[in-house]
Amino acid sequence: MIRSMTGYGSAELERSGQRLTAEIRSVNHRFCEVGVRGPKVALAFEDQIRHLIQERFSRGKFNLTITWVGAGDQGEVLKLNDAVAQRYVDLMSQLKTRFGLKGEIDLATVASLPDLFSWEHTAMSDEESWGLVRDVVEKSCDNMNLMKDREGAALTRDFEKRLHAIRTELDRVSERAPLRPQEAKDRMVARIKPLLDDVEMDPIRIAQEVALLADRLDCTEECVRLAAHLDQFRHLIEGPELAGRKLNFLLQEMNREANTIGSKANDVGIGHAVIVIKEEVERIREQVQNVE
Repeated sequence: MIRSMTGYGSAELERSGQRLTAEIRSVNHRFCEVGVRGPKVALAFEDQIRHLIQERFSRGKFNLTITWVGAGDQGEVLKLNDAVAQRYVDLMSQLKTRFGLKGEIDLATVASLPDLFSWEHTAMSDEESWGLVRDVVEKSCDNMNLMKDREGAALTRDFEKRLHAIRTELDRVSERAPLRPQEAKDRMVARIKPLLDDVEMDPIRIAQEVALLADRLDCTEECVRLAAHLDQFRHLIEGPELAGRKLNFLLQEMNREANTIGSKANDVGIGHAVIVIKEEVERIREQVQNVE
């Protein structure tokens, strides 16, 4: 299965007058690295958050930001002191009536008075707090996965197109390779015969030289292995497993087989096919760096 390492997701959760928001971003990274920012009430569960993300993703650098509106840094809740607020309003009304003052009591005036608001510790347990944090983090990860999967689908289509191009060139090599020993023999005979004048060439010696040439030029084994790597690559991108690391390894092997084919064949047509194969492998390798 192909899933991109880059992505973004956010989620919001509101419960009991408190609103939690989580935003998570991921970029390419060799391993799974998680950074968490947020109020102390959320950072108390930092280890659990890291473990939660690392269980869901195998590779990438993740940055998670949590905001907790309606709660203080330690999890307190801001409360209105109703009795104090009512007393302020009553006294200001009395003051206005007694001294004949003009003007209305407005919100800005009342809100600026001392002791009107206070932080109170909630009765929410650690289990309840962790439940809120876990839910909002999981939802943000789910939303990020949607983006990762969409990008992964686009990468899969690109990989399939390039695998087809490599297979086409490999088929050309497989058709051309068996002809190379006979061509090499004919060329060798054509070069030697004028030098011998009327001396008859030893057919046994010629056969030995042809056998050596055939062995040096034979790239059947490399073609078979490269074809097997192509099949395995397609199996990985279509299967359920996240295969970024395995795809990297396969591409190294594909490039190695292509190099060996090119060095053995010593042929213009095969050499051109090998160049195309290596170009496509390199383009796939660049894209695989973004695969989880």
